[in-house]
Formats: sequence, C-alpha cells, structure tokens
Amino acid sequence: MKPNGKMFVVRAVLFAVCAVFLLSNLSNAATMRGTFKLPAPAHWGKMVLAPGNYEFVVDTESATRMITIRSKDTGWSGMVMATGLSDAPAASGSTLTLAKYEDGEYVQTLYLKDAGVALNFQMPKSTMSKFAKSNSPSSASGSN
Repeated sequence: MKPNGKMFVVRAVLFAVCAVFLLSNLSNAATMRGTFKLPAPAHWGKMVLAPGNYEFVVDTESATRMITIRSKDTGWSGMVMATGLSDAPAASGSTLTLAKYEDGEYVQTLYLKDAGVALNFQMPKSTMSKFAKSNSPSSASGSN
C-alpha cells in the first residue's frame, strides 16, 4: 500500500496541535514566587538557613508542594516538601511563621495569600521535645 501524502500531513498537524495543547496546560500551573528575609538562623526541613535574603518558588497545584529556596546572598539553593496543607486565613498576607524549639527556630508555616493556602512544615527531628511557639513572623511577598 502506497502512503498518502495528504494523510501524513494531516496526522503531523494534528499531532503538533495536541502537543502544543498539552504543553500549554502544563505551563499554566499556579507557580508562586516570593522573597523573605531571615533575621536569625532557621531550620527548614533538613536545611539550616543563615540570616539573609531568600527567594522561593512553589507550584501550588502540585500534589507534593515542593518549595525551592535560594539565597540571594550566596546563591545556594535547596528544596523542601510541605508536610501539610490548610486554608490560609482570609485577612492575613503572605507570611513565613517561625517557631522556637530547643535548638533554635524552624519554619513552621508558609502562608500564600494569593493562592489561599498555608503550607505546614515539621519541626526538625533531632529534638522533638520541648518546643514553644514563637510569634515572630517574617514577611514574605509573593506573586504568580
């Protein structure tokens, strides 16, 4: 059987249109970017962040809620996964909440106002006893 040139072109165009449609849907994921400043060292997952300026990127529609953090001062970066998800309070802005524990402070919650979610993080596992909440939120700004 001899291949038909018109059918080949139609199939190629149809394949290209489907590929563009699928890739455009993937790129429409809600990616949030923001910055924050830490006044003191803080644990975030298995990382210890030095005082300084940072930026973050998170895909709020991803099932894993993986956050990429990069230091503006040193260029070092790392990733941490949220352990929980809840609705952000309507009146609050985007903030990073730190909590105290016996080895210092750790990132407890990242509130993303534009996405309407709060990403929760565990206390570092080294010493899970004796912790008290800190009311020292750092500011975080975000955009889509």
